Amino acid sequence: MAILRLTQLTDLHLGDNPNYRLRGVSTMATLQAVLEHVDQIGRGNDLLLLTGDLASDCQPEAYRLLDQLLSEQNRRVMWLPGNHDDFSAMQKSLVHYPVISVYEHEHWGILTLDSSIPGKTEGLVSQQQLRLLEAGLQQLANKYVLVAMHHSPVSIDCPWLDEHRIGNHHRLHQVLCNHGNVKALVFGHVHQEYQADWDGIDVYATPSTCVQFKPGSEDFELSDQTPGYRYVDLYPDGQLDTAVQFIEKRFL
Repeated sequence: MAILRLTQLTDLHLGDNPNYRLRGVSTMATLQAVLEHVDQIGRGNDLLLLTGDLASDCQPEAYRLLDQLLSEQNRRVMWLPGNHDDFSAMQKSLVHYPVISVYEHEHWGILTLDSSIPGKTEGLVSQQQLRLLEAGLQQLANKYVLVAMHHSPVSIDCPWLDEHRIGNHHRLHQVLCNHGNVKALVFGHVHQEYQADWDGIDVYATPSTCVQFKPGSEDFELSDQTPGYRYVDLYPDGQLDTAVQFIEKRFL
């Protein structure tokens, strides 16, 4: 029985040209370095799970550049939007990767949620998204489930980022727990590694493929941590194995 192998990449912050820089860092260069590292550790055939902020400031050309890069490398990809993204532009420009909100494997299912609010930094799972979530959970009633979104449903002990926590996290938790087979939830947005037990559901934050935020900071502050990503192995018995990988090369 096959293991479902995933690699989560998040907060790519690509710009409208390959030379775009965020806080002095070339985000295309860091993404390419991360993908090279994924290949080097033998996970090049993983399903890539891209959890939002693929572009900086909703720049459509960023999605075309990303689509070209990933398709040329024959990557398998699922994606969802973040607060810096434009969902409509993503759908139009990621031509090789139509949006998938429910992915079914032999023993597992993956559900993606849009936690972004147009024009806002903080997160919320809208009523429409909650309805889609409930429908997806019904579709996956006989499988273990991994949920992916952009924003955090939990406090991560970083005050300025905790203000962005999903506003209706209590309702979201109720829906997930009602299903009974939701094993874990992965997210991005916070540009750092974090994990916790969210009242029975394991939650994991994943570092950005570009710059990282300093853990525990009261206000916005960058760390000197290198770009990173997370791998997730989902086993037929409902267990999972996950860890964060940081590349050695420094861009700051």
